[in-house]
Amino acid sequence: MSRTRDIIQEIAEIRQRRRFGSAMAELPLRLFALEHAFKKHDKSENELTRYFPVALIACVEGYFRMAIKDLIDAGEPYLSNAEKPGSSIKLDFAVLRAVHGKTITVGELVAHGVQLSRLEHLEGVLSNLLGTQFLQALRTTTDRWAHEVKGEPAALILTKPDEVFADVARTFELRHIICHEIASAYEIESEEVARCFESCVAFLRAADELISETIHPAAPLTQTGINIAAGKSLDERRGRLAEAVAELRSRLGAAELTAFDESQEKWQTYCDAWADFVAGERASGGTIWPVIYAGAAEALVKQRLVEVSGYKRLGDEG
Repeated sequence: MSRTRDIIQEIAEIRQRRRFGSAMAELPLRLFALEHAFKKHDKSENELTRYFPVALIACVEGYFRMAIKDLIDAGEPYLSNAEKPGSSIKLDFAVLRAVHGKTITVGELVAHGVQLSRLEHLEGVLSNLLGTQFLQALRTTTDRWAHEVKGEPAALILTKPDEVFADVARTFELRHIICHEIASAYEIESEEVARCFESCVAFLRAADELISETIHPAAPLTQTGINIAAGKSLDERRGRLAEAVAELRSRLGAAELTAFDESQEKWQTYCDAWADFVAGERASGGTIWPVIYAGAAEALVKQRLVEVSGYKRLGDEG
């Protein structure tokens, strides 16, 4: 099996190991479990203490690979900005075919290939993608939830950014020592790990806020607002599909029109049934049910829009 084929398979397997498809959704689950374990563990167990920096950097690296993917797949200008970070990736026909066939995305390909083993690597890749100095931007990032929802004064997430950046860099260093050296004479103090833990969490919070605001500026923060926005997005996408359907219908003959209308009716039934299946029972879905339903339905509407528009172009060429 070729190295290229390995990469495509690795990306597919990474997808399967995630509960959600975005960095913003995955991060809190992992951090919460790790923070809970850190607070509960016996500080006298030195060997166990050594492995928390490893888990922390796993969170950091995993989060940023997803964030890089999300940024690039969000489109311009981040797709064009990915040229430098993605310049080291070797492309062959198998990769081109996978991207063209939507087996993998450009964002997944770049995120999988970039090096993220030091803080400097993170800064370089994110600065390129964002078009601004990443660490500098984190210095001025504020907590929208605390300000807009809880009514607290606008405040910086990182009150001591230099210390946070130094601790994150140190956590990377500790991870390297623990993973790549036996280092039997090297002692790691629980207090230092605690400080690194606090700084890494703050760093990730600030990065998540910055990247989320970059991809979805001024997005709603409350569940009600999110539900409304998801519904509006679905309605907008349905409107575009309706326009494409009307255009296609105007070009079809009587026999084709009957067959197309039947296919569209069956597709709509399928779309509704699949979205219901993905979202589950409304009673058990809680306040997040509308978002799950709208997301599943919109994905199918988007795919149908491509099919209908593509058939129209094919007809024009014939």
